[in-house]
Amino acid sequence: MRLSEAIIKKKFIVTCELAPPKGTDVSSLIEISSKLNGLVDAVNLTDGQGGNMRMCPLAASVYVLKNNVDVIWQLTCRDRNRIALQADCLGASALGIKNVLPMRGDDPKSGDNPDAKPVFELDTTELIKTISKLNQGLDMSDKELKGKTDLLIGCTAHPNAPDLQKQKETLQQRFDIGASFIQTQICYEIDQLKKFIDSLGELAKKTIIGITPLKGLKMANYMNEKVFGVSVPQNIMERLEKSQDQRQEGLNIAKEIIEQLKKTNIGGVHIMAVGQENELPQIIQFLTDSKPSILPTH
Repeated sequence: MRLSEAIIKKKFIVTCELAPPKGTDVSSLIEISSKLNGLVDAVNLTDGQGGNMRMCPLAASVYVLKNNVDVIWQLTCRDRNRIALQADCLGASALGIKNVLPMRGDDPKSGDNPDAKPVFELDTTELIKTISKLNQGLDMSDKELKGKTDLLIGCTAHPNAPDLQKQKETLQQRFDIGASFIQTQICYEIDQLKKFIDSLGELAKKTIIGITPLKGLKMANYMNEKVFGVSVPQNIMERLEKSQDQRQEGLNIAKEIIEQLKKTNIGGVHIMAVGQENELPQIIQFLTDSKPSILPTH
């Protein structure tokens, strides 16, 4: 089932995230994605996540599609001018990619090539508008294309945004110009998630909440200190500290959050297994299975 079909049918959507390899060896990407068929509605392929140089997600997406797994191609404003952005969208559509997530992109100064010069000619809203025009068969100069794109456009949101109402207005503006779904940053605070969901109104049904299982207390501290806008609450910190198996406890916490989300009108969850990508299929199965279980060991 395509992501677009899942959204139309209003099922509880499950997506996940994979980073393209730092090199040309795609064997791990192929192996993991082959195990995701039937577990997820789509796989995000990140675009220079953290400002780091990796294989372009456009190429990586092709390998995932070969395993009959739908992809969400991330496209950042950071690295390309309007000519390159439009060109990549044409190429993606010609290759069979059906979903795109336009994003600003992480600052190169935070990555492995800190001297790289960012572009940012278009902002995210302008890029969404541009892709919408390409879907209508026109480029940014209103010149007719020989074959239009067919891309389902997403946009991003943050449950911990300081002004949820202002964020809702921005999201509505992006839907008005062509966006069809929302994916969010991580949030571990269920009360805050409920406030965010309430703020979305009808858009909640098309919103996919970011979930990242904590590997342990060290990762939780890192989230609090280094990841902008993400806060691991004290009660979760205490649970991890007291647990004899912090990784399993982190998975239990993520599963509990998902079970709470299923009771709302949210559209689904986006699972990002940071530092645990090799076990992503097992993690997804554990987190989305309604039966009590523990993650299988290897």
